[in-house]
Amino acid sequence: MPSCPSGHRSTATDFCDVCGLRLQARSPASRPPSQRHPSPPTPAVAPTRPPEPRRPVTLPRGGPCPECGTSRTGRFCEECGYDFASQPDDHRRGRPGAEPAGARWRVVVAADPAYYQYMVHQGMLDPEQISFPRGNTQRRVSLTGDRVHIGRRSATRGFSPEIDLGGPGGDPAVSHVHAVLVAKPDGTWALLDPGSTNGTTVNGTANPIAPNVEVPLHDSDRIYVGAWTVIILQKG
Repeated sequence: MPSCPSGHRSTATDFCDVCGLRLQARSPASRPPSQRHPSPPTPAVAPTRPPEPRRPVTLPRGGPCPECGTSRTGRFCEECGYDFASQPDDHRRGRPGAEPAGARWRVVVAADPAYYQYMVHQGMLDPEQISFPRGNTQRRVSLTGDRVHIGRRSATRGFSPEIDLGGPGGDPAVSHVHAVLVAKPDGTWALLDPGSTNGTTVNGTANPIAPNVEVPLHDSDRIYVGAWTVIILQKG
């Protein structure tokens, strides 16, 4: 409705009937800033974080050996030679008739005086404490089964490796489970050191083989363990 510029109340619609001024069309007055309703603040939106990747679940290492109860220190049990990498029904150590297909293999086990002197010169053993055996003869061991253990017998655990280097006159620098000969599907053999104390070398190399890594073997390869023992692989 038109209104008087002077603010008079007029019943007329063209001129104020109080002061005579032309009435003006009323425009919606803006509210003073103090009377305006403040707009609600825009809520702050937290930045979206990408979901953290799920970490793989890892099973704890260790645990007792399922056969003898000894705490685990590597792939093979130090006392009974159990292979922790195998399934319970796949542990067929010493099972008759489990020899690999193809040619037959054997090893010749002997005390090597040259290797003994090498260990002395390298400072790996004290000749005053460990002397080279006298009257030691060679022996042959046929390779049968899936795994052939090289080590020392443990009477407390009832463990007897297929190649026993302990006993009277035995090699004192050999671990209970020093090394393992592993049969391969193609009829060959591989060598594995599960973490022996003094290491295992092949064919006179100075550096021991890496622990828990299978090393392929060939006919006439020479395996050195302990203070003086050489194990020669033979095919046929």
